[in-house]
Amino acid sequence: MVQTKKKILIVEDDKFSLKLYSHLLGEEGYEIIATPRASEVARLAEENKPDLFIVDIMLQDGNGFNIIKKIRAIADFKKTPIIALSNLGQEADIDEAKKNGANEYFVKSNTRFQEVIDIVKKNIG
Repeated sequence: MVQTKKKILIVEDDKFSLKLYSHLLGEEGYEIIATPRASEVARLAEENKPDLFIVDIMLQDGNGFNIIKKIRAIADFKKTPIIALSNLGQEADIDEAKKNGANEYFVKSNTRFQEVIDIVKKNIG
């Protein structure tokens, strides 16, 4: 039986972070679909059926809280793990992301890249 790669959709408008997460998770054997644009998430999700989402909260063309809500509204992704990443570290922001459906929330400045990779592995293998 052929093992298919698990897919991760990364929504991040910081070019450095997007390239770094794409590279590191690709090295771990995941197939990466990446976009800096909130407006592309629904289409990319429907086309690629990711096994996990990584969503930045503050995007140039949208709001990560709304993206998480929209992902959860799509029947195929009701239970798909969502990891929120942000520079917003207030309790209210964390609560908002989780209320909208995020499984995990990481404050970028307090998080090593390896921590995110470990959580990805924990959630989808």
